[in-house]
Amino acid sequence: MIRTTRPTAGNKYFITKGNGGYSTCIKGKPTDSQCDVLANCVGYANGAFNEELALGYEKYHLNCNAENFIERAIASGLSVIKTPCVGAIICWEGKGSLAGHVAIVIEVIDSNTIRTAESGYGSSKIFWTMTRKNNNGRWGTNENYPLRGFIVNPNYPYNPSPTPPTPPTPGLKYKVGDKVIIDGQLYGNADGGNPGQIVHSKVTNITRVAAGHLYPYNTTGDLGWMAEACITPYVEPTPTPTPEPPKPETYNVGDEVIVNGVLTADSYGGGAHTKNYNNQHAKIIIIKNDGRPRPYALNMNNNMNGVTGWGSKDQIHK
Repeated sequence: MIRTTRPTAGNKYFITKGNGGYSTCIKGKPTDSQCDVLANCVGYANGAFNEELALGYEKYHLNCNAENFIERAIASGLSVIKTPCVGAIICWEGKGSLAGHVAIVIEVIDSNTIRTAESGYGSSKIFWTMTRKNNNGRWGTNENYPLRGFIVNPNYPYNPSPTPPTPPTPGLKYKVGDKVIIDGQLYGNADGGNPGQIVHSKVTNITRVAAGHLYPYNTTGDLGWMAEACITPYVEPTPTPTPEPPKPETYNVGDEVIVNGVLTADSYGGGAHTKNYNNQHAKIIIIKNDGRPRPYALNMNNNMNGVTGWGSKDQIHK
């Protein structure tokens, strides 16, 4: 069934999983009270495309930026062509900071005229249909939205000779030598032929680029070609600074210190006191730094003329 009317409450293809639906898309803006992926062209096109399959779940997760539907569709085994067909998703690139646009083809009137059903993020409309002419080669959009192609819905067979989608506008984000993280499908060539392995979170370097192709980057080891959407810059982690070891405490005559332990009657350890001091305040009144085991003469009574006892360095601290 090709949807030509606005989806209404209870249609799980247009409701996020978090609210009990099938959709993996984000909530729309403004968020529709009945179908919360609207208003958004991505939420609508993804929902309607999967709804056409009538499987009771979301088989194809077209939940990326609109202009990247092409890469996501190819990676999911879908066909992309240059001519419109009923049930297909029409996909436009967005130049600059624009994220592109997608819509569902609900009717092919003639070779130059189609009708589409669509929505738009931030739009005052939740849903609309419109007739589009291809007089400018972009099916009615302005120059900021070049056409990329049509994603064929398997529920509506269409068997012309497949033609490759239009690559994104040249202007590569990465250059040879850039250190990056790759995460996604690799291909045998820059046009998406011979799909190979899927890699996850691999740190590597760009070794070759092919501007104007769908999969313009190859990396160390010639593993395969990859789309820009599957690459992120590598950011060197900030090393954790090694803490400086604490500087040993130094003491001078007159310093106030805390004393723990038993003091002795002389600096060589003779004549131990019977009292065991515990966090006792004292002043250093004499220091004998000539190798004696107890070089610090301590006074417990704030009297610089009387030696209470002699202590070692490990018995005092400031």
